[in-house]
Amino acid sequence: MEIYRSQSSRVWGWLCVGIGGTILLVQLIGSGLEQIHVALGMALAFAGMGAAAFLRPAVAVGDDHVELRNVTQTVVVPFARLDGLEAHWSLELVGDDGTKAGSFAAPARSGRDRLKSPDEGKSAEVAGLVTAAWDAYRSRPTPLTAPGEPLTASAPATGPAFTRRIDWAGVGCLVVAVGGLALALLG
Repeated sequence: MEIYRSQSSRVWGWLCVGIGGTILLVQLIGSGLEQIHVALGMALAFAGMGAAAFLRPAVAVGDDHVELRNVTQTVVVPFARLDGLEAHWSLELVGDDGTKAGSFAAPARSGRDRLKSPDEGKSAEVAGLVTAAWDAYRSRPTPLTAPGEPLTASAPATGPAFTRRIDWAGVGCLVVAVGGLALALLG
């Protein structure tokens, strides 16, 4: 399985975790355990938000499916149910039933990226990765097809194209962040 996270997301995520640790360290050096709840709360808030918003989101491409790991939700679509993808403003997968799912890990073009053409942004980079795996999946021979013949479904698909489930690790990071903020402000 190939996992995509943008380099900037990793930098921002670890920067948030580092800021949280620095706040806690400065408080401990400066005044010891006096008012430690404020520093601990702020440290937890920064680290939790950094992990949830920047370190958790990813696009994972397997041999037969794609996973979009967003902040609080994971969406899985098998290649057999994938109908297309769009990468103009962010990576968006389209299922054979018309449903769509976007990726937080392949964001909209912003800042100077807006000047680039749609096929040069982060979402286009991930779209290329997904398209290559999808093409490899469709070109694999099955017992029902000859090598080189496109893969076709033998029976009509039923149910939703995407499987959506709650990402409990992402939810946990957000709970830690909100709890830390409450501790810092109300503690």
